[in-house]
Amino acid sequence: MPLRPWKFLLPLTAALALTATACGGGTAEESGGSARGDLSEASREDLSALLVEGEVPADPPEADLSDLPAEPDESAPVHERAAWHLLSDVSGVAGEVDPDAVAECPDDLSTVCTLTYGGVDLEFPVTSEEVAGGVEFSFEYPEMPVTREFLEDWLRHYSEAEAVFCDTDDVVVMVPGAEDPADFLCYAQDGGVAWVDSAEDTVSPYEAYMINGGSLAFYQKLQTSGD
Repeated sequence: MPLRPWKFLLPLTAALALTATACGGGTAEESGGSARGDLSEASREDLSALLVEGEVPADPPEADLSDLPAEPDESAPVHERAAWHLLSDVSGVAGEVDPDAVAECPDDLSTVCTLTYGGVDLEFPVTSEEVAGGVEFSFEYPEMPVTREFLEDWLRHYSEAEAVFCDTDDVVVMVPGAEDPADFLCYAQDGGVAWVDSAEDTVSPYEAYMINGGSLAFYQKLQTSGD
């Protein structure tokens, strides 16, 4: 779900800006990586045993946000309303609402908002300024959480394969706009690359990226003699 500006009636207006950094913080390192070790030498049978079947989405997957807590009304303090919108945006990118997620912003919206999602603690720089009739605030999103199930749904959309698997924890942190792929691989039973005559049950590895705006992208990882 790409992040987009929020528009509010007076007395509060808000603009959300997604700003990526070139590298992730310590949280990303702690929450990323392979959940099952090195699968580079795994057999087709071993990989197939890990695959999860699911329907291939015709459109890019979207998170179900129906379980979000109620949005604070206009009488609520600005920092509480900002925290709710941070929680909403992060949940949309992550793929689902975490009932235990907590978002907090400082009263003056001058430093960082904190959010805990899936047991992962994250920080989002926030700035604000007074504008005619209210306050405008914006966030930076140096890293974002995403659930493994949401990753796998996106991979089905990209690969058009029903059986997929992402070798990561239940929740992983990714860096929007990063040049390098995430430090884990996903797998799809896609029949292999188009220009090679492979068995229909061939399982291909995929590299994952998070695009600025929070969407996901996958690219088939080409195998070389050095891999």
